[in-house]
Amino acid sequence: MFIAEIIYPGTWLDIPDRDLSSELEGMLRYLEDNVAEAAIALTMFETSRAQRSDPRADWERDAKLRQEIDEQLRVEAGDDYYKKHDEFRLELERRCLKRKAQLGIAPRGYVHKIPFIHAHTFVYAVDSFGKFLDELCEYAEVPEGVRAARESFDKELPMVRKIRNSALHREDRTRRYASTGDKKRGKKMDIGFLGLSNLEGNLLCYTIDDGSYQKIAISHETLGLLAFTCNKAFAALPWKGPSRVAPM
Repeated sequence: MFIAEIIYPGTWLDIPDRDLSSELEGMLRYLEDNVAEAAIALTMFETSRAQRSDPRADWERDAKLRQEIDEQLRVEAGDDYYKKHDEFRLELERRCLKRKAQLGIAPRGYVHKIPFIHAHTFVYAVDSFGKFLDELCEYAEVPEGVRAARESFDKELPMVRKIRNSALHREDRTRRYASTGDKKRGKKMDIGFLGLSNLEGNLLCYTIDDGSYQKIAISHETLGLLAFTCNKAFAALPWKGPSRVAPM
């Protein structure tokens, strides 16, 4: 389990305007939430990649299951089984899927997608973290140290937002549109290779709106950057009361 340690230097923000203080504290909780979501997604990503099935055992199990269902269909259908073979072949596949669901056996196509789902959840959390950090920096009362943390974060992960945008708009990228405006004009990207939702080891890869192929690491290092940035931003703010650590 990956756990990102977040340090609150105090219990409350030391800002006289309590409405503003409460609003900012809410923003900080969302930053912490994004870090937690990234940690959970990374844990589940690594767990799903580490799971290895036995192909031979899976094949033998599936073959036995198909045989049992096929024999049942032959009894039910009688001579029609051979007269309407294509129809019963489809029914065989449907019953196999249903039986697997009852037994808690995920189709191979589903199992293959699990790491991709967790990788995307990780990227969405990283992107959301950056957006909340941007919004936090919009407050005039926020110290420059928070803006410095944001600038450092953006420098380290300059492509995360564009990768997330491509992930969110795959229906446009598939047709080689960079933006809604380009789609309306019928202007397509001039690219040689279109890569959408590719996993290269622990790298989630996408062709972004400028036609380049970009990657982001689903890794402990990226999670560490989130935690470091969060702690740096928190440390720059004025606090009062005892410090604490999250998550609890």
